[in-house]
Formats: sequence, C-alpha cells, structure tokens
Amino acid sequence: MRPSQLAAIMEPMEETGRLHRIEDDLAEGWVERWARAGVEAIEEYLAKHLAFLTYLDEAAA
Repeated sequence: MRPSQLAAIMEPMEETGRLHRIEDDLAEGWVERWARAGVEAIEEYLAKHLAFLTYLDEAAA
C-alpha cells in the first residue's frame, strides 16, 4: 500500500474536526459533571415514562 492510500489511525470525535482531548476529561470537577449528566439523563427518561403512563391512564378512563 502506498502512503497516499493509508487510512488515518485517529478519526475526529466531532464533525468540526477537533480531536477529543483527555485533559478536558481529567480537569477538576469531571466526576461531578459526569454524575450530573447521568442524573439528568435518568430524570429525563423517568419524566417521559411518567408522561406515557399518564397518557395510558387517561386513555383507559
């Protein structure tokens, strides 16, 4: 294979072409941000689930 035909070893994480920097993850407060994002995702899921259950209750009545 010629050098012009080689595939890139690393692909950009974003469409903007910016590579992911590990330093961003290891900055102070990363655990709190990670946990907050997880809790927010769970709360969003539970809110959707509650809305669906409410819809089912109203439809059955």
